[in-house]
Amino acid sequence: MTGNKALEKAKKLQQELNFNIVERESEIEGSIAALISKVHVLFLGPPGTAKSLLAENICKAIVGGKFFRWLMTKYTTPEELFGPPSLKGLENDEYRRITKNKLPEAVISFLDEIFKANSAILNSLLTAINERKFDNNGSAAMDIPLLSCFGASNELPQGEELGALYDRFLMRYWVKEIQDDNNFCNLLSGTIGNGAPSVQLTIAEINELNTLSKEVKVTQELMSNLRKIQIDLKNKGVTASDRRWKSAVDVLKSLSLLRGQDEVTGDELEALADMMWQKPEDRRIILEVVSQYGNPLNLKAIEYLDMGKEVYDKWGQAGSDDKDMMAIQAHKQIKEILKNIKSDVHGRSDLETRKLQETQSTLQGYVKTLTMQMLDIDEDEIGTGTINVDF
Repeated sequence: MTGNKALEKAKKLQQELNFNIVERESEIEGSIAALISKVHVLFLGPPGTAKSLLAENICKAIVGGKFFRWLMTKYTTPEELFGPPSLKGLENDEYRRITKNKLPEAVISFLDEIFKANSAILNSLLTAINERKFDNNGSAAMDIPLLSCFGASNELPQGEELGALYDRFLMRYWVKEIQDDNNFCNLLSGTIGNGAPSVQLTIAEINELNTLSKEVKVTQELMSNLRKIQIDLKNKGVTASDRRWKSAVDVLKSLSLLRGQDEVTGDELEALADMMWQKPEDRRIILEVVSQYGNPLNLKAIEYLDMGKEVYDKWGQAGSDDKDMMAIQAHKQIKEILKNIKSDVHGRSDLETRKLQETQSTLQGYVKTLTMQMLDIDEDEIGTGTINVDF
């Protein structure tokens, strides 16, 4: 069945991206689901956290349509995004733009530093992203083929006029620096972070996956839980439009499809934390609320990671005189957390414990670094048979 082939390709693309761009599993899975759902994605976070690399790799993995990329500045002009005025049109008293190779002809677009957009381009940009239309001659807006727009910014939008643009991006990710020591070293050595994925999806395959996602079921119980989540969040000061909630259901269906399911489960509800926040601190509130209706193990995973990271960071900030003693204490504390995770994972499915296993992997990396500090050894000596340690 052709649809199944497209789904397998999407999963393979996800695997390749995860291998090459580490610690971005949620962003990668959510971005592919966004493509299937035909919604827009925004990557926020400090400079140098691979926001552009991630967006470009995903965008370039889509073939069969034009890709438009632009680095926005406060001086970006309408001509740069939408094309120059047609001289022939002006000769005939008609104002229209030559849109060749510009945003109105793009199927996938990536706008870097998107909140640098100025008032001269904002209205046209909003219409293009939200309505997939572009007014090119003043009489009737033309349909444009835009599937998804990826945006990136080092900062949250400032000012009301950028609020509308911010709202157009359903999927929002706050991208952090690499946390795991091994991943960081692999990045520096060039082992990861290079090369584009070999798997490519066609526009036809994305449309096919979109059709398949519509067949994913949403039970009445889950719909009822979504309503309860919305009310609980509103009571805690986290609000989102009805339009946003409606689009969120489409993404939940696409996530379920990617995970090989024919029905949305409580595990997918965690993705609401990537769709409903206005400020980064809202994510914790959303996860706490969602865990009551979805998978409570996901909140546990975050709590375990927070505890382990706090202990690990204290060791990292310790002075040289206290470093060894702090390493021993941190090692013991994180090993206790790992015992709890092992107990929580036991007897449960991989899907149910996915977040716990991600936390487990990160904490095991911390333990490995602490062990090397305690034994005063190099990483190359570990696993060679010369030195055997329990991580």
